[in-house]
Amino acid sequence: MRERRYVQLVVAGAVLVVLAGCGEGSGGEASALSEQQMKSVVPDARAVPGWEVLSGPAADTMEGELRGSLCPQKEKQACEGARFVGTSRFKEKKKAEIGFWAITYRDAKAAEDAFDVHWDWYRNGLGKPESLDLGSVGEQRQATLGMSNYQGDKRAVAQVRLGTVIMWVSVDASRQTGIDASLVKDLATVFAARADEAEKGKTPAAALDS
Repeated sequence: MRERRYVQLVVAGAVLVVLAGCGEGSGGEASALSEQQMKSVVPDARAVPGWEVLSGPAADTMEGELRGSLCPQKEKQACEGARFVGTSRFKEKKKAEIGFWAITYRDAKAAEDAFDVHWDWYRNGLGKPESLDLGSVGEQRQATLGMSNYQGDKRAVAQVRLGTVIMWVSVDASRQTGIDASLVKDLATVFAARADEAEKGKTPAAALDS
């Protein structure tokens, strides 16, 4: 556990460095990632070692039914300028499932404007939501832990924006198993680091330590 936390802090430091470079004198604004880049941004099996792949990584355009399922229906602003989406999903020994999805927007302003609309939608979908701390990851960040159904099963959702990309992590577990808040933070940090790498033109490689 101590080793994994050390790796997490190193990744978080990399994200903080890129944020410092996004201010004055950064030399240009972030642009939308391509469909192929979005497929590489969402974590794969190497990014979450020890977890079984359920689906993905996959990417597609934000059109039709996909747009309807990922955007609040009454809030056009949430999908204004959305270009591509990437997704992947994993499980661990039938105890928990984790999902990753991300949307890239035409520019950082469109992503920033959509952030709060998305977050209200996801947070309001949980029973008895409690805030979780994600530290300083990304340019905007929110996380919550609540109940996903009347049986009391748990769900945590983290939402992070970096540049033109809004990312989500969901962790689902039974009432008996529960959810470790540090895992949610680690997963969100790795996801943001992968988006950082893609926005710099690199192949995403950030991963949890095994």
